[in-house]
Amino acid sequence: MADELLEFYASEALMCPRRIYYRLKGYPQRWPINVKIRLEQGVRIHNLLGNILKKRFNYELEKHMVLKAPRLGFEIHGRIDAFKGHPIEIKGKTSVPREPYDYHLAQLNIYMRWANAEWGYLYYVRLGNEKERLRKIDFSRFPLVEGVGFRAFEIPYDKKLFHETLRQFYKIKKHYEKDKPPKGWDNFMCKYCPYRYLCQPEDYADGFF
Repeated sequence: MADELLEFYASEALMCPRRIYYRLKGYPQRWPINVKIRLEQGVRIHNLLGNILKKRFNYELEKHMVLKAPRLGFEIHGRIDAFKGHPIEIKGKTSVPREPYDYHLAQLNIYMRWANAEWGYLYYVRLGNEKERLRKIDFSRFPLVEGVGFRAFEIPYDKKLFHETLRQFYKIKKHYEKDKPPKGWDNFMCKYCPYRYLCQPEDYADGFF
């Protein structure tokens, strides 16, 4: 019987290697309490904007995709927020960035690779007052849309970035096989990580859910 391929998620592209390692090893997630509200707001934004894209533009929501890399010993799974020939990825943030985050670009890039699409779109929506914010979005230049607290980016497929993503996943796979955690990020993102209790146990008193 052929060896089972290790399963990575597209949302893990260029994310903290140690966080991915702990997930692969089956450690339970313990989300910091201060992240709970953001997660709930993010779900609302995905649902509200996703429904607009489905009803007005006939996009398919939560499109499941799998990219297999048998020679590397793993596969990449993901769910595209909205898909119709090209992917749209929706991100809810406390503040809208001037430029896309690298790991969001890498995630979208995986979706473009799977869809054989030359372009994809990243939508950033500021958290809070979601219904009113989405009601005022200008769709006249769709899929490039505009609004207050909203920013859309049209992103071309990047072959170099895709291979960089594969290399990172492969390195994490080797650490997984050796049962040795890779080096983590150790930056501001750690306070939002569900495995912070493993990397920074001194912060455990902050509370988790």
